[in-house]
Amino acid sequence: MHKIEILNNLKGEVVIPPSKSVLHRALILASFSEHNVVINNVNYSLDIKATLNCLESLGINFIKRKDSITVIPSKFKKISDLDANESGSTLRFMIPLMLLLDEEISITGHNELKKRPLDAYIELFKEFNIKYEYDGLLPLKIKGKLEPNTYHLKGDKSSQFISGLLMVLPFLDGDSKVLLTTKLESKQYVDITIKEAREFGILIEEIDGGYFIKGKQKVKINSYTVEGDYSQAAFFLVANCLGADLKLKGLKRPSLQGDEKILYFLEQAGFYLNSDYKVIRKDLKSVCFSLKENPDLAPILGLLLSTLPSESRLIDLERLAYKESNRLLSTYELLKQIGVDVRIEDASLVIKHTTNYKEGFIDTFNDHRIVMTSFISTLLTKTNYINEYSPVNKSFPDFVSVFTDLGGLVYSSLDSARLLINEADLELKEAFLKRFKCIKEVLNYKIKNKLPVYDEKREKEVIERNMTNFNDEILSKYYLEFIEFLLKISKEYQSENYE
Repeated sequence: MHKIEILNNLKGEVVIPPSKSVLHRALILASFSEHNVVINNVNYSLDIKATLNCLESLGINFIKRKDSITVIPSKFKKISDLDANESGSTLRFMIPLMLLLDEEISITGHNELKKRPLDAYIELFKEFNIKYEYDGLLPLKIKGKLEPNTYHLKGDKSSQFISGLLMVLPFLDGDSKVLLTTKLESKQYVDITIKEAREFGILIEEIDGGYFIKGKQKVKINSYTVEGDYSQAAFFLVANCLGADLKLKGLKRPSLQGDEKILYFLEQAGFYLNSDYKVIRKDLKSVCFSLKENPDLAPILGLLLSTLPSESRLIDLERLAYKESNRLLSTYELLKQIGVDVRIEDASLVIKHTTNYKEGFIDTFNDHRIVMTSFISTLLTKTNYINEYSPVNKSFPDFVSVFTDLGGLVYSSLDSARLLINEADLELKEAFLKRFKCIKEVLNYKIKNKLPVYDEKREKEVIERNMTNFNDEILSKYYLEFIEFLLKISKEYQSENYE
């Protein structure tokens, strides 16, 4: 258990880390280059490491520096196993790359990623007679070859399937099409892929019902700089809305990223920001936001909506079930823990205006966005306790150090445990004094009515009442000794003061 605390406020300058979505794509596109490509402004989150490790296993060479990665011209090689760790982007982006080799290859993942749906690819495997072994959980084993062709994909499953194909098809020997059989959701992520590919010199044409991809294209750039991540910036933007004084750097406007929409959401809620992203005016109002295209913003926007008048809603949250946690439930639990009046209606969160926030004991569900929201919520509660914060390594490894540099306090597990013991000791002291105040009244009654100090029946009742429903078998005997000791010193006090 870790104690998170903000004594005064968060204040300072925040350099927003590079966009994970953009960096995944840059690494894959650069892997097809026939010359060195330097990618600037990188970080090594667990998800990015997963993509790097998979590409290295496939034969791609890198020179890794603190803030840049040089991609060295390499040929894809035969490999038997890949590991996407917990990265959904890595998993879905690697599958088309695996099909370049016409070899039997398996890919696995860990924790919730093992359950991440792969329906769109499975349908393609069946259509194009690609051999596969998959029982609904990773690992997935495939053998086949990706050829220039027309591929039909559902647009309402995940944009990652479409992006995965769009990043590989331009490098095949012939032209291809990707046609959508249902309406495309999360279109902004496909737009990131297309716009970023264009910056690499790769053209993908949007046509009626899908995309046309010319084959035999080549990477034409020598260097690329990754822009700041709006999904990470959202935590600090909301922090400013909650009273922090933070200057944000590294964001690009207009951006490739769909989560740039956080700025629109904040303005709709009545928060007006200057060029440093500080709040300069408020005109707060209740809102209803659809997050069908921006599911990663749900936890931090849920926190913000609790400060708005009356009642607000986050709707279209179906896809939250397939994140690092069931993020609909984990966001709900987080908000409840800190005193927010919130309820789930279908795939929506209904959030009421809250004034009486309380310190929370928060299960972060191994979800990096729940962890970061828990930290920012401390602006409202002043203190929170969380079971772990290591999940931030998935996307923002420096988050905790940034938080402390801005004035937040984070105590280690041992420190937090001892602080909790200290608080429990203070509560125990108050309970002790309250108990003996009552014992004084009992003693005065006994003296007045000439009753004995020891009351065997009463003592048995006290023990029985306290031990009822005490369900910890290990601690049960110690709690019994504790109650018996209290009764012993109570008798001693009464005997010594009986007049």
